[in-house]
Amino acid sequence: MQFTASKQTENCLLGPESDSQRTLYPYVTGTSVVALKYKDGILMAADMGGSYGSTLRYKSVERMKPIGKHSLLGASGEISDFQEILKYLDELILYDNMWDDGNSLGPKEVHNYLTRVMYNRRNKFNPLWNSLVLGGVKRGEKYLGTVSMIGVNFEDNHVATGFGNHLARPILRQEWHENLSFEDGVKLLEKCMRVLLYRDRSAINKLQIAKITEEGVTISQPYSLKTYWEFSAFENPTQGAVGSW
Repeated sequence: MQFTASKQTENCLLGPESDSQRTLYPYVTGTSVVALKYKDGILMAADMGGSYGSTLRYKSVERMKPIGKHSLLGASGEISDFQEILKYLDELILYDNMWDDGNSLGPKEVHNYLTRVMYNRRNKFNPLWNSLVLGGVKRGEKYLGTVSMIGVNFEDNHVATGFGNHLARPILRQEWHENLSFEDGVKLLEKCMRVLLYRDRSAINKLQIAKITEEGVTISQPYSLKTYWEFSAFENPTQGAVGSW
């Protein structure tokens, strides 16, 4: 006598994991975030573009958000995954506030939490497609760190994600110093964002700059940078190039 398992029985044996899906590539993405420590706290800059593939579809996407009392978060990558991370952080801050013990999570604790979330999702082969920058000030101590979509993380005096890692950080290494004033810090970030605007096809000329100090978070209104497009390299970009391209 032969026994044949029904299709329904097979599905039960396989379990819910057989129907699970993974994000294979991001859909709507934001580009670089650049941040640095300055004399009184942390400065962070990001443009407001949201690219649908290679199309600059959205022009008013805010990618920097305050987290709790002491932290500021910026994100590159998939916008919907960033929204999911914000939900996790809302729950974390709510749970922390429920203790009502006079203490609150600082930027170091929030950064450590994000590294665990990103690494956990990576181990499930279902990563959150973001690179995150977390800065903050608590009890006079400045903190700035970053974490990638697979959980790679570090702290530094200045950080950047995306193309900013390649184009902005060399500028920051050369010009950043510990006693940077607010005005000089803004100028330095604007210089980095201008270079990214020239060189990164996903960047748009509409950005915000945020600062966080002991007094809290301030995020500027969107504005544009003055640009100059008459450089000879822009007028004839293939001059001197080798090859058919």
